Amino acid sequence: MTPPRRHRGRVALALVGALALAGFAPLAPAGAVSPRLSRPGTVASATTDPVVGHPLTTSFDVALRGRDPVGLRALIAAQSDPASPEYHRYLTPQAFAARFGAPAAVVATVRRYFASYGLAVGRPSRGRVVVRVEGPSARIARAFDAPLETVRLADGTLAAHFVHTGTLPARVARDVVAIAGLDTVHPLTTNLVRRATGHQSGRVTTCPSAGPSSPTPNALGGYTVQQQAALYGLDAQWAAGDVGTGSTIGVYELANYVGSDLTTYLSCYGVTPRISTVNVDGGPTSQDNAGGATNEATLDIEEAQVLAPGANVVVYQGTQSASGPTDIYAQIASADVATVVTTSWGICEAQTQGGAQAEQSIFQEMAAQGQTVVAAAGDEGSADCEDATSPAGGLAVDDPASQPYVTGVGGLTVSSVAPLAQTVWNDQCRRANCGSGGGGQSSLWTQPSWQQAPGITTTAATGGRRMVPDLSVMADPSTGFIEYFTGTSGCTGNCPSGWGSIGGTSVGAPLVAALVAVGAQGCVAPGGRLGLINPLLYSMASTGFTDVTTGTNDLFGLGQYAAGPGYDMASGLGSPNGAGFFAGLCPNALSSTASTFTVSSLSPSIHQAPPSLTAHLVGAANVLADAPLTVSASAPSGTLTLNGLTASSTGPGQASLGVTTDATGKAVVTVASSLPQLVTVTIAYAGQTLYTATLAFSATLIVPGAPTFARLVGLPGGFTLSLRAPRYDGGARIRAYQYALNGGRWVSIPRGRASVTVTGLRRHAAYRVSVRALNAVGPSPASTSRVVTRA
Repeated sequence: MTPPRRHRGRVALALVGALALAGFAPLAPAGAVSPRLSRPGTVASATTDPVVGHPLTTSFDVALRGRDPVGLRALIAAQSDPASPEYHRYLTPQAFAARFGAPAAVVATVRRYFASYGLAVGRPSRGRVVVRVEGPSARIARAFDAPLETVRLADGTLAAHFVHTGTLPARVARDVVAIAGLDTVHPLTTNLVRRATGHQSGRVTTCPSAGPSSPTPNALGGYTVQQQAALYGLDAQWAAGDVGTGSTIGVYELANYVGSDLTTYLSCYGVTPRISTVNVDGGPTSQDNAGGATNEATLDIEEAQVLAPGANVVVYQGTQSASGPTDIYAQIASADVATVVTTSWGICEAQTQGGAQAEQSIFQEMAAQGQTVVAAAGDEGSADCEDATSPAGGLAVDDPASQPYVTGVGGLTVSSVAPLAQTVWNDQCRRANCGSGGGGQSSLWTQPSWQQAPGITTTAATGGRRMVPDLSVMADPSTGFIEYFTGTSGCTGNCPSGWGSIGGTSVGAPLVAALVAVGAQGCVAPGGRLGLINPLLYSMASTGFTDVTTGTNDLFGLGQYAAGPGYDMASGLGSPNGAGFFAGLCPNALSSTASTFTVSSLSPSIHQAPPSLTAHLVGAANVLADAPLTVSASAPSGTLTLNGLTASSTGPGQASLGVTTDATGKAVVTVASSLPQLVTVTIAYAGQTLYTATLAFSATLIVPGAPTFARLVGLPGGFTLSLRAPRYDGGARIRAYQYALNGGRWVSIPRGRASVTVTGLRRHAAYRVSVRALNAVGPSPASTSRVVTRA
């Protein structure tokens, strides 16, 4: 059973969480005579919630088997690779459905099966990823051949619960990835903690009510928007005119926000709201708004809008019940309006079942459509299940921050912004309102190929698992974000009463989403998208972050995890460092159609000048100047050199050299081989091979190269000429040299000599002199001419 989803902000009370999914179970046969199979999300689990006698009408989502999952993963990787022709070329929901969505036959099979039990089956999502099904629990039980009981949760909500593991006929189960919504006993929670206390203009003004801006937290216990902007480089972006214009931030919520508080907050900072609301499945209920959840929703929108004042904000709000949490994600993907999605709701991975699998299918669709998803990593440190009744104990991470297609945001204590002083957030106490930044190893997902950075050593050290967080920002409520909130729904103890500091990793998700929205304006056309940013984050590990090397997220004394140099599971890559971070978000995309690669000769002789390779790199907007390229050459043996540099030879038959494109985006490299043989040359950029050529070097005798002038001096009656031998003799001895005047006939210099004195010329006349060399094959090309005047 899946617990209610938790929101991830902290309010000096106990509002905790980051987003969740419903169950996960291995595929297992259930019978021999009439084969039936269980699917993730249909496995029974224990509950202590009271069982009520009457039936329930509820809903669930069926995640469908799509086409070409290998091709989908490859496309998403290419869309995030600046060296790929697919970089930032995203799909529409219709195009996704056609290439990767469930085939029509799969949709028909699943819909027909559940409809046969009298259930209401909706249309598939636009990407043909999920189908929503609704009906009485008795009919649902018959469809899954397993009894369902109705339980009453702590907030009074009724939920369906499998008594025994549900199954589907094998012919149907093979088309189903997972079931989400029939294990809603564990709710998602927020990741929110409050400190214990007594018309878009593109500009953010100061807000006196939030207190003064200073290098340390002000009297309200936190930082103003201006302080956050200075800390993460937003002030420079705003000054350049990048305020998120063209981006749309989709805010995932399982509770209503307080509109009047939002208006007061944004008005104080001089920001005109650009906010719209979409109710999914009817929107949140009164039970959803209990427990301070409305504070989470209000905070998320305040921070997203004020830090990206030019962006549109669309709030997708729904219910915790049944398929509600998954339906919101499906709606965001189907609408395809949000370019960035932020969620501060979550759940311990060990409490997830089918929802994790179902939602991953949606996150993949979002990535392919260019929608960036950012999630809070949780407030229970390295043990995300510790506040749960079942299961409890042990190292655990928060979902969906741990999903490979989601960016997970951890938490820091920022005691000063100038000079910067920060450490991993850890209250080092175990009361209900204590917290620490979430992080650790996923129990569901393997380590993605892009998760490589200093500090990540070996697969053995990582367990081969996905690690979180990816990065961290301020989260400690004592050094947190100053919000405005007066709602008191479900509040006990230290209730919010206006302006005050708030924390938890809930602060981080909308903050990072705003960074992405602002950064997108600076590197793509208005309305452009950055998609899955995780590969970019790890590629700029050494340039885009301030490393956090102190502190631990070991809130419950389990011994893990400590911060250190490079990546760690307490702070991730560190905190965004401003200019380096924004630059890393948008490396210029390489245009495969506009870029060119040419070779002067594919069949050179070892006796001639080395052939040259010319790369001209063009990006989406302009040429790629100062682009670092790696040129490699390989052959069976012999000595290879690049650009005539002995140091480029790295061993027999091997050479490598780094070069940089010039201001026009061009780089030229020569390739030489000491032996006649096939030489393969590759040019790579950003770790990806751009061009490969095979040069067939031969020992063929050819004409020599042109000689050069050593001396050319005018004399009374003529001039004296001395030559330097050509660098390449064509494989045969130079037999003679010749000269020509003003493009006329060639005159031989006496054999064995490389100099001559010419007389009998007109006085004070100027002559254009050219020279050439001869071997057994023939004459060389003419040299560049020089002019001499008789004295």
